[in-house]
Amino acid sequence: MLSIRQPVAVKFILTEDTKQQILTEQRRQIEQITASLEQLEQGGRQALEQAMAQGGDVAAKIKEQVEQQKQSHLQQREQLIQQIQQIQQMSIGTEVPNMNVETTVEVHVGDDWGKILLGSEVIVKDGIVHEIRRGGQSWTES
Repeated sequence: MLSIRQPVAVKFILTEDTKQQILTEQRRQIEQITASLEQLEQGGRQALEQAMAQGGDVAAKIKEQVEQQKQSHLQQREQLIQQIQQIQQMSIGTEVPNMNVETTVEVHVGDDWGKILLGSEVIVKDGIVHEIRRGGQSWTES
C-alpha cells in the first residue's frame, strides 16, 4: 500500500440561499472597489499636484501609477459584474465549482489506476456536505 496526495474538487449546489449570499457578497465587493477608486482618484489628484511642483518626470510617473491602479480596480469591478450576471442566469440545483482541497488516497496493488485518476469531489449544499464522489461514483462510508 502507498499513500498519495490528490486534489479534491469542491462544488456547491446552487440554492436560492447560496445564490443570494453570493450576489450579496459580490455587490459588497463592488461597493468596496468603487469606494477605493474614489479614494484613489482623490489621492492621485493630491499626489499629482505635489509632484507637479517637483517636475514633469515625477508627475508623469505618479500619473502612470495612479492610472495603472485605477485600471486594475476597474478590471476587478468588471469581473465581479460579469460573475453576478453569470450567477443570476444559473438555475437552482446547478453544481458550481468552488475550490480544490487536497486529500491522501491509499493505493493498493491491483487498484484501478484510471479510477484513482478520476479523483474525488465533495458536493456541498447550504453549507452541508451533500455527497462525496470517488472515481466518478457516489460514495458513502460503510
